[in-house]
Amino acid sequence: MKKRELKFPVVFLNGKEIGYGGNQEWFSDFMKRKAGCGCTSGANFAAYYASRYPQMESFYDGNTDQFHHHEYLLAMETLYRYMKPGLIGYPYTKKFGKQFVRYCKERGILAESVYCYGYKTKEEAFQFVKDSIDGGHPVGLLILFHRAPSLKEDNWHWVTITGYEENMDEPNDSNVLFSNCGERQIVKASILFEVHRKNTLRMVSFRMKEDIL
Repeated sequence: MKKRELKFPVVFLNGKEIGYGGNQEWFSDFMKRKAGCGCTSGANFAAYYASRYPQMESFYDGNTDQFHHHEYLLAMETLYRYMKPGLIGYPYTKKFGKQFVRYCKERGILAESVYCYGYKTKEEAFQFVKDSIDGGHPVGLLILFHRAPSLKEDNWHWVTITGYEENMDEPNDSNVLFSNCGERQIVKASILFEVHRKNTLRMVSFRMKEDIL
């Protein structure tokens, strides 16, 4: 089994681990808790890049040696201003990409968004994940609709892909790892990326144009 997982932010409160990435439930405002998954993923990107690359430390205003809840929540509030949901939430992959590129530019880093739309095979979608993770880049995954019972609660929702496990002998046993509301979850790639008329997923990752990665 080949495993690749980014060194993803782990969030602490009073010395106790409370999140693998951010959790929209930390917002005090009801609407932000209900529809703040997009900006939470945006904060995950910002915190991850700030912790990995000195040139991107301005992406996160806080301690990146150990992420603290109140500082992470401030990052989520900041990204909320870039990715503010509307009445139907924030189901906009290209807008997500455009706004995070803007966030980067305003902090002195030129970036470009890379998308995966309408893949024809689950292998194609999984390859997008592998290419991004192998390059040191998280992936924003928007699950618009999915028929799998295990993903029922994740429809119309953003999560952040942080790694993968690839079984070369049994491809159907390969997994995708992601941060979902502060929890580290593992889902079978064959289930997540099943090509079916009832499944609609979108992905976005980023590439930095600066020679820093």
